[in-house]
Amino acid sequence: MKLKYFGTAAAEGVPALFCKCDLCQEARKKKRRDIRTRSQSLIDDQLLIDFPGDSYLHFLKEEYNLADIEHLVITHGHSDHFYPEDLVMRISGYSNSLDTKLTVYGNERVASFYQRVFDLEGRIDEERLAFQLVHPFETFEAGHYHITPLLTDRDKKETCLIYQITDGEKQVLYAHDTGYFLAENWEYWEKTKPYFHCVSLDCNSQMNKVDGNHMSFYDNVAIKNKMNEMGLTDEKTIFVSSHFSHNSGLLYDEMNAIGMKEGFITAYDGLELTF
Repeated sequence: MKLKYFGTAAAEGVPALFCKCDLCQEARKKKRRDIRTRSQSLIDDQLLIDFPGDSYLHFLKEEYNLADIEHLVITHGHSDHFYPEDLVMRISGYSNSLDTKLTVYGNERVASFYQRVFDLEGRIDEERLAFQLVHPFETFEAGHYHITPLLTDRDKKETCLIYQITDGEKQVLYAHDTGYFLAENWEYWEKTKPYFHCVSLDCNSQMNKVDGNHMSFYDNVAIKNKMNEMGLTDEKTIFVSSHFSHNSGLLYDEMNAIGMKEGFITAYDGLELTF
């Protein structure tokens, strides 16, 4: 399984829109791994995770074939993870010679945002686009992947999700925009006993402790330790910290030095992992 990170920032990006803080100024000078766009990832060049406003930039930069993607999994309705206006560009009159259908998977709020943009457009090409509502702990199929949505504490206005994704041989836990895992997730894993080859965790707050909504690196380490104790992961599992905010104050080199001590890879835009 291959996991490619297109974007690794929180909503503001790094450097952040309209910001003149020290970290943003330094990121603009250093560039390279300190430039972070909004979160989006791709599994095996087939399964796209989230669709922020930076999706067009990622399409240009990474040179992957967006038109051929048939499955798009959305974690939640915040605009840095779901910008459905750009999905309108997939219908006839905006794009040509398409021979695939894109299915978008998400919660009720994502479904309402999806419907709204096509209501405003006044039409939708059902042979090119479809939506599938998904629910926590109910596994669904997307191509040859089996995907299980899990719960987060991110936003009380919607059922925000993280995803457990397997191709039958390898399995990844993609867990961004969430605080420390809810009891329901641990209970589910206690019953099902999955093994994860890769775990990608929200680290929005970096070394600043936080109570819910997002995670700090302290939460990342605590989750790794508990998953190892439960047999969900082991020394072969790849652990990654991602989804960083400029407000947390650490550039890539600083965060990477901290992460390496605990066996974590610090994500950056363009990072590709194979496991």
